[in-house]
Amino acid sequence: MEKKKYKILIADDEFWTREKLRHMIEWDKYSLECLEPAKDGEEVLARLDEESPDILITDINMPFVNGVELLAVIKEKYPDIVTFVVSGYGDFEYVKDTFMSGAINYLLKPVTKIDLVNAIVKALEIIGERESEAMKLLKAASLLQDREYSQLIEKEEVSYIPNISINSGMELAGMSLMLVKIHNLHQIIKKNRYGRNLFSYNIKKKLHHLSGRDDVIVFNYVYRSNEFIIITEQGDKELKKLAEKIRIYFREFSDICLTFCISGHSYSMESIHMAYVEAVALLMTRTYCKKDEILLPGHEKDPACTGGMNTRFNGEYEKRIKTCLQLGNGVELRRIIMQEVGLQRCEQDRWNYLEVRQTVKQVMNVLADYVIQTRGHKETVNVDNLMESADKAVEYLDSEAVCSAVRDMIEYLEPGCREASTDTMKQIVKQAAAYIDKNYFEGLTLTSLAKTYNVENSYFSKVFRQEMGENLILYITRKRIEKSKEYMRKSDINLTEIAFMVGYDDYTYFSRVFKKNTGFSPREYAKQIRGDSH
Repeated sequence: MEKKKYKILIADDEFWTREKLRHMIEWDKYSLECLEPAKDGEEVLARLDEESPDILITDINMPFVNGVELLAVIKEKYPDIVTFVVSGYGDFEYVKDTFMSGAINYLLKPVTKIDLVNAIVKALEIIGERESEAMKLLKAASLLQDREYSQLIEKEEVSYIPNISINSGMELAGMSLMLVKIHNLHQIIKKNRYGRNLFSYNIKKKLHHLSGRDDVIVFNYVYRSNEFIIITEQGDKELKKLAEKIRIYFREFSDICLTFCISGHSYSMESIHMAYVEAVALLMTRTYCKKDEILLPGHEKDPACTGGMNTRFNGEYEKRIKTCLQLGNGVELRRIIMQEVGLQRCEQDRWNYLEVRQTVKQVMNVLADYVIQTRGHKETVNVDNLMESADKAVEYLDSEAVCSAVRDMIEYLEPGCREASTDTMKQIVKQAAAYIDKNYFEGLTLTSLAKTYNVENSYFSKVFRQEMGENLILYITRKRIEKSKEYMRKSDINLTEIAFMVGYDDYTYFSRVFKKNTGFSPREYAKQIRGDSH
C-alpha cells in the first residue's frame, strides 16, 4: 500500500519567496508533497477543491484576496486545512486577527529553514491528533525535526543558515548546547520494549517539558541515535539544574548510563556546530565508568581529567608488543596490554574516556598492522571490522567489553590451534549462533554472550570460531550487514533508521562498516536497488 503524502501549498505574491520556501526542505524524504506555489489568495481558493492541501503557508499582503480574507474563508469552508502565515515586521497589528481566523503560527520574513521546520512539525502534530494514523504522523514530524536540526551541528552543512532565530525569540548570540548521551541505548530500548521512534519522540517531548521553556530546540541527532541535543539561551547553572532533572526522570529506566556535556554560553545559531564540538571535547574528559556525569565548561582544563594521557601507551610498549607477536608469545602479549599498559584496570585507575579510546586505538593499530604484514591485504576487511568493534565497545563505558574486544583481535591473529570442546560446548555455540541470527540488532558483544551462556570469554570465542568457521564479532557484523541490505531491498525505511534496526546507534559507524564490507556506502547501495535519494 502506497504511503499517504501530505500536501503543502505555499501562497506568496513574491516569486523569490515562493521559490525559497519551496526548495528549503527536501519534502519527499518525509512523505510530504509541496504543490506548485500560488501567487495570490484568489488562486489558492480556485485550487483548494481539486488539490486538497493539508497545510497552507500564506503571505498576508497579496493582491485580490489578501491573507486575512483567505484564512477567514478557509476556516469556514475548509476547517481541516492547517494554516500559518508569513509576513514582514510592520504587519503585526494587521495580521494579529489571523490567529482568530485559525492560523497556528506567525512567521516573520525572512523565513529561515528552522522556522519552516518548526511550523511543519507543529502542523503535522495537529493533523496527527485528529487522524487514525497519528503515530505515523508523529514519527514523520519527529524525523523531519531531527534530520533538519542535525544539519545545524554538521559543520559542512551550516552555510545555508541565515539569522535563524527571528521567530523563535532566541538571541543571535549567548546560546548554549547541552549534549545528552545515552551510552547503552539499545539495552534500554530492548529492556523496556520500546520502538526506537516512539522512544525518541517521548524522550524529546519529556526533555522539552523538563526545560520549562517554549523556545528551546530539542532533537535526536540522526547520525548518533544515542545523542539528544538541547539548544537554549539558558546558562550553565540553569542547564546543570535541567541535567539533574533529566537524571531523575531517567531513573525509571534500569541500568541507564548518561553523560551531560554543557557548552559555553557564547554561541549563535550560525556557530552552534562549534558548541557541539566543545560538548564532545568535554565528553572525552569524563571518567571511564558506568556512572552518570554532568560536565561543564572548564572541566576539560582540570588536570585530573587530562593528566596521564601521554603515558598510558608509549613506544616502549609498542616495541615489546611487536616482539611478542614475532615470537608468537600470546601469553606475554596479553600480560603487557592488560596489566602493564593497564587496560584491565582502566576503571579502577580512573582513566578518562579519551585515554581508554586512544589506548585501545593504538594497541589495535599495532595488532592490525601485524595481521596485514603477515597475512596480506586480504585480511583488511576482517581486521577493520574487529577494530571498529573495539572502538564501539569503548562507547558503552564497559571495561570488560573493551578488554574482550582487544583479546578477540589477539586471538584472531594467533595460529588456528583447535580447542578441546565438549558436545555441550558445541551445542552452546549453535544456540549462540541461532540467538545472533534472531537478535542481531541487540548490543551484542563477546562479553554479553559469554555471560548469557555462562562460559569463559576466551574459550567461548575460540570454540565459536572453530565450530562456525568465523570469528564471533565478524559473524555478528556479517548478519547485520545482510539484514540491512534486506531492509533496503524490501522497504523504503530511511537509512539512519535501518542502521538502528540492525544494531548501530551511530549512523556514521554503520556507514563505515557497510562500505568496508560491501564496497558501497549505504546510500550508494540503496540508490542502486531502489533509487533512494536518502
